[in-house]
Amino acid sequence: MGNKESFGENPRRVGLAERWWAPYKLKLNENYNFVSKNVFIKFLYYIILFGGLTVVNLICFIQWDFRISGKENVKLIKNTSAITVSNHVHDMDSPMLTRAFFPDTPYFVALKHNFEMFAVGLFVWLLRGVPLPSTDDLKSFSKFQADINHLLQTTRHKVHMYPEASIDPYCRKLRNFKKGAFYFAVRNNVPVLPMVFVYPKPKKLRLLIGKPIYPSALDGIGEMKEAKAVVTVAQETRSIMQKMMDDYYGGLANED
Repeated sequence: MGNKESFGENPRRVGLAERWWAPYKLKLNENYNFVSKNVFIKFLYYIILFGGLTVVNLICFIQWDFRISGKENVKLIKNTSAITVSNHVHDMDSPMLTRAFFPDTPYFVALKHNFEMFAVGLFVWLLRGVPLPSTDDLKSFSKFQADINHLLQTTRHKVHMYPEASIDPYCRKLRNFKKGAFYFAVRNNVPVLPMVFVYPKPKKLRLLIGKPIYPSALDGIGEMKEAKAVVTVAQETRSIMQKMMDDYYGGLANED
């Protein structure tokens, strides 16, 4: 089992979701289906995907001039399940990055309060949101891990996680990583797709997508114990994401 601290919440949470009215409290237990198999839910997902998200993506383009670079790298993991990771710097960055994977968007691991928001929480759930249980609730946490492992082992779906574990709006720096995303990559031997959101100008947003990182291809990882392999993959991923950000901001003066 992955170390519970690898998935723990960062105490700094300043996003919109924390301020939204939350009359509903989501209850998680060892019987909760973190990855829904309900056919009706899947039907609603595609309605929202082709209807609501199309409108959202148009708004994001108009409001934040949102664009994606490196979308061709998504095709490299088209035929396999994968873990995708990015920094978390905008209230809308989850729906924004679905554009890179359309029409088969990733499952999103999100803190429980995102599902408790009035009205919005329902859409988070329908659009493949996966609530992260408290690490103090061992049974729910074990079921969460089992469901994600099963998804990665038996499908070609992607699972998106924010290794910074909290939102920091408009942040231009990469923060410290939790290891949970990389535990799933190592345990299931699936690639990690690194992505970073960057701000070329205030209130302008870009998503940069790097090439997939294959844990089994990293030097010496086959001889490592799982815990060390997880740390190695996390460090490699963070290093690549940091370089993506440094290269972008370093060349920003050359942009039109």
